[in-house]
Amino acid sequence: MPPGDHEGCGLYVHVPVCVRACPYCDFDFVVDRRPDVEALVDAYRRECGERELFGRTMRTVYVGGGTPSALGPGGLASLVHALRAWFDLGAVEEVTVEANPEHVTPDLLAALVDAGVHRLSLGVQSFDPDVLALLGRRHDGSTASRAVEAAASRGLSVSVDLIAGVPDAPDGAWADDLARVVSLPVDHVSVYALSIEPDVPWTALVRRGRRRMPDPDHQAAALRRAERVLVAAGFVHYEVASYARPGKEAVHNTGYWSLRPYVGIGPSAASASYEAYGVVRRTNPRGLGAYLGGDPAEVERLGPAAGAREALWLGLRRLVAGADAEAVADRFGRSRAWIDGVLAPAFARDWVVADGSRIRLRPDMWLFHDAVGRAILGGDDD
Repeated sequence: MPPGDHEGCGLYVHVPVCVRACPYCDFDFVVDRRPDVEALVDAYRRECGERELFGRTMRTVYVGGGTPSALGPGGLASLVHALRAWFDLGAVEEVTVEANPEHVTPDLLAALVDAGVHRLSLGVQSFDPDVLALLGRRHDGSTASRAVEAAASRGLSVSVDLIAGVPDAPDGAWADDLARVVSLPVDHVSVYALSIEPDVPWTALVRRGRRRMPDPDHQAAALRRAERVLVAAGFVHYEVASYARPGKEAVHNTGYWSLRPYVGIGPSAASASYEAYGVVRRTNPRGLGAYLGGDPAEVERLGPAAGAREALWLGLRRLVAGADAEAVADRFGRSRAWIDGVLAPAFARDWVVADGSRIRLRPDMWLFHDAVGRAILGGDDD
């Protein structure tokens, strides 16, 4: 058994349904106000059967999208109960479901609790009405606050997503967003800079003069402010984009950064395994039609050197734990000297520090993780 596999596997389920399309979003989804839950669950069942996944032990489950809460209380309950029937979740540590604030009702929360969900990830993005309008979101700040409080009152651990650096946001909106989130019973906050891909509606709005592209300096300032406020409020900045109350880190997401194998089902969902011979990554076809039609998945294989480089880059996302150089070396059959050679450009630029086997970004370098990654991933020595 490869090192680390005893830790279990993560399961990601992609629900490719939204009630409306946000102008900045490039995720894989269709707009459907009345999704066919039975057909979707049948498609997941077919995929699991074809891949011989039934009965596999899962440490964590993450139901994302899209907008899983668009399935409604009954649909979400059916999906989670199906997952419990298909997989061994007897020792599952964390079951997370994503939701939009406007979908959080007593019936939805009751269905999640009854299905054994532990954690609710809310796509709040902002509490400010003008920012929410720019982002095309349907909820308002009061709805988001009530959703957090209602979920926490039912015993769910609540994670909130916020988007930083939205162009044309009112003065003070970001400060107010941060003040609001620390005043609520939130265990986890994910903070993302607004990113605009070429083919999303936002770019068309830019051409028509109705939106502006994000300013990187403005975004960096917003991200730094988020760190100051959240850390001062007792959150731990444990990953580049993630803050948690002590002991409330996202177990599922941490698996992506620490060589834990994961399985993804649904359109565009990815799976990965890490072996001595490298990384095997499987990505399902994008688009609900292609997925339902049985289009083949794409399979990518990285050799041990490329796999080790990627593992170091991902590990450096963990600002507290860092990348474990010895574990990476053992997993991919590399020497510690080889690992040190890969990291040499980052050490030469004073971007990282070593504490025995642990390699971490310097405290002021987390905003530049991608630049560090380019230095690490640049080799071709398989």
